[in-house]
Amino acid sequence: MDSYNTLMETRPDYLVIGHVSKDLLPGGEGARAGGTATYSAIAAQRLGLQAAMVTSMMIEDEPLLREAQEAGIWIHAVPADETTTFRNVYDEHGRRTQLINGRASTIEWSDVPVSWRGAGIVHLGPVAQELPAGLPGYFPYGLLGITPQGWMRSWDDQGQVLHSARPVPSALEALPPNAVLILSIEDLGYHSELMDSYVKLAPIVVITQGPGEALLYRRRGRKKKAVGAVPADIADLTGAGDVFAAALLVRYRETGDLEESARFAHAAAACAIEGPGAETIPTRAEVMERLR
Repeated sequence: MDSYNTLMETRPDYLVIGHVSKDLLPGGEGARAGGTATYSAIAAQRLGLQAAMVTSMMIEDEPLLREAQEAGIWIHAVPADETTTFRNVYDEHGRRTQLINGRASTIEWSDVPVSWRGAGIVHLGPVAQELPAGLPGYFPYGLLGITPQGWMRSWDDQGQVLHSARPVPSALEALPPNAVLILSIEDLGYHSELMDSYVKLAPIVVITQGPGEALLYRRRGRKKKAVGAVPADIADLTGAGDVFAAALLVRYRETGDLEESARFAHAAAACAIEGPGAETIPTRAEVMERLR
């Protein structure tokens, strides 16, 4: 308990806030840890930072945290009656329906350990509307990364998950000037016209396009640059966007060079998708080797 209290009183380099999800595997083959919190925290830790996460789940599902714990990540888990649980169902044509079978507790500002609030990088990574809309405003210092997918999700009474970038989530309407908004063209429903709205939401906005270029927008959309992806032998795309986001934030905090940071992030994501789950999330040396 003393070591736990010591962690609560120490400032991490990288803090991610959001639900660690239970992702049910096809065919009833069990489950694995998912969610932005899992993949981004492990990525930051392997890149050499001390990562921490604030999440929420059932006590019975704490084994989902084992891989992050073994990586050395500091974890504060708010007890909940359920764990956020996702299941993907595919029809005969390969079309996916995503179902949410449970949702952990909302993570409030008061749930974040006081000393962790000053982390050099704070990453808000909701997956199921678990972060209050006003939470970005509590982090006006350092670098604030936001991957907003979970604010774009809703679900019906049967748990079928719906994705929509319209209207713009209220959490993104008044972002502080230290915010970096990172999302994918998939998050925008592949509607390029929505970019005009989203690139104005933060001083820096990065839109990824899968194996294509990442689009970098500065000055609320007035300055644009494209940075190409890094080739990879794809084994598992799960978490690719979360690894990209973490790597970009880490490198941008170090260099202040957005283009270099995007190349670094592409290389990290390329390594990550060449194996299952979080197994191939790379170290810094592996990212640099991939860049070479």
